[in-house]
Amino acid sequence: MNSMKTGGRVGRAVATLALGLSAVAIAAAPAPAAAGGDSSALACTPWREWRGEGGGSGDICDGARAAGTIYDAKADGRCPFIKFYYAGGGHKSSPSVGPAGTSKPIEVWADHGKYFNGSASVEWRSC
Repeated sequence: MNSMKTGGRVGRAVATLALGLSAVAIAAAPAPAAAGGDSSALACTPWREWRGEGGGSGDICDGARAAGTIYDAKADGRCPFIKFYYAGGGHKSSPSVGPAGTSKPIEVWADHGKYFNGSASVEWRSC
């Protein structure tokens, strides 16, 4: 009878150890890839463009979405915006921000069939 109690304790200890190891293995497992199976599709590239008059910063993710914040730093009658350049040529522009001292979150999506190449520039419009 005594050996059964010891065996029971040992059995429970082994089961607990096995469960603990399973939890560690699960916690250490890498996250599943994106639906397309390509984990690199989740990559984001930071962008930062600035001049004394204003600019912004953020990320371009999946080559399809650019997001961040732009800021107008100078009362000069011009409102900054960001141009995001496509691979193969061309660009798409963000909304502008103004007057001086204001900032705005932006989100720009690439047109169908086009992808941002990761580069951007800060430009101005009259406002």
